[in-house]
Amino acid sequence: MAEIAEYIETESMSRATADAFIDRLVAYCEHLATLPWLIGSPRPELRPDYRSTTFGRYVVFFRYSHEDGPRSHLYVVDVVHGSRDIEAYFAVQRDENGC
Repeated sequence: MAEIAEYIETESMSRATADAFIDRLVAYCEHLATLPWLIGSPRPELRPDYRSTTFGRYVVFFRYSHEDGPRSHLYVVDVVHGSRDIEAYFAVQRDENGC
């Protein structure tokens, strides 16, 4: 999120614009977590448990955790600009994290 805010601030020359976008993005992610059903598109090419949805020009990647039995939790894994090569981006992330 910090990188996204920095990019928006640089491009718009406005910290307020960047902050407003991040606030909307965070609110969207919080909203996703409240939905009572499975959402998003499966992304097995990245990892078997990853799913994604869009927010403007960005793609929000998340997964569900079922640590509390039948109740699941949504965890945002990453937010990436949609123009990026998503598979290459996640391949680099796996290499850097040893996963």
